[in-house]
Amino acid sequence: MKQTIEQYVDVERFSMPTLANHLGPLLAADIEMAGDLAKIKAKFSDGHYTSFIRAVLRNVFLIELVKVPKIETTKVRYRWFDQLDGDPRGCTFDDCLTVARGLVNEVADNWLDNEQRIRELKLFFDNSLLPYEAPIDYATHDRNNFHRPGNIIWSTNPVIIPTLKLREYLTAPGSNQNATVLKKAVDDKIKIKTYLTDRALTGAHKTNREKRWEAHPSSVQFSMRTECLRIEHLLIIQLCGFEGFSQDIIADLREKGVLNGEIEQYCCPVTQIPMSWAEFKDALLNPQHGKSSFQVGHLDPLKLKATGDETEFGHKAENIGWISSDGNRIQGSLSLDETRELLKTIAQNYEQRGWV
Repeated sequence: MKQTIEQYVDVERFSMPTLANHLGPLLAADIEMAGDLAKIKAKFSDGHYTSFIRAVLRNVFLIELVKVPKIETTKVRYRWFDQLDGDPRGCTFDDCLTVARGLVNEVADNWLDNEQRIRELKLFFDNSLLPYEAPIDYATHDRNNFHRPGNIIWSTNPVIIPTLKLREYLTAPGSNQNATVLKKAVDDKIKIKTYLTDRALTGAHKTNREKRWEAHPSSVQFSMRTECLRIEHLLIIQLCGFEGFSQDIIADLREKGVLNGEIEQYCCPVTQIPMSWAEFKDALLNPQHGKSSFQVGHLDPLKLKATGDETEFGHKAENIGWISSDGNRIQGSLSLDETRELLKTIAQNYEQRGWV
């Protein structure tokens, strides 16, 4: 198995279907996985079973590393690749195989009779934003025991199903009158800012569009997959609060049980001006080169926390939101609190001078 992975990963253009076609039979013949995989295959359609195998391969044995030293693109590597020597993201083949066996056994023994868990997997496979997406995450982000047996798990966080149902409804062709715009919002804005790292060419951990959970766990760009799902959910809910957003869609989401609770009007966190759905829609459908009227931003910029290996991680739902172009220009590199204090001072100065 190890030689097969190395053979089909160490190529100019990596192909997961090619790797899976050669490795799948070897996994199915593994004495510790054969029975479990047979049970899983009997439960799933051929397409879902293929997605399952590819998801386990991708998320356990492989990583999409940024190329060094230029940090200009990424390349799929196996977890024992020499670039990962001494890196907590590295893992021996034997340990990867142990993890894969454990994940397969968990599904075979505990998930196949649980319709909610099976539904969760199928939602991932049918509505993926990223290749080979699955609810595989880290139990902790302990840098001394990171990509290791016992720390790689099937996540059962309650945010997963609501997020995937929202994604399914809002982006499926013809599901609603704004499906085209919403899919573009998810693909062009939410996916990139939520799931992929920023381009950071300075500091201890340089990044450029890796998956957040595949960044170095000491990087401010790092985030657990489940936290990224929370962010996706939040950003979609915020969109629903844009001024002029379709009330028919909100009513339909409530009727389908996808949306609960009240939707609050969403305002730019800096200017406090309501965000306009009509303007957002126009900006997406009629983009102007070099101009972005609506962005997804960290309320406290991540680079403020990039002070070394021991950092407070800022890519989390509580620290992110849609922001207007005016708000983004005003904030610059300041934290949200610093920005608001600055605006208060400006307002007071204007008032003292009788300019308001």
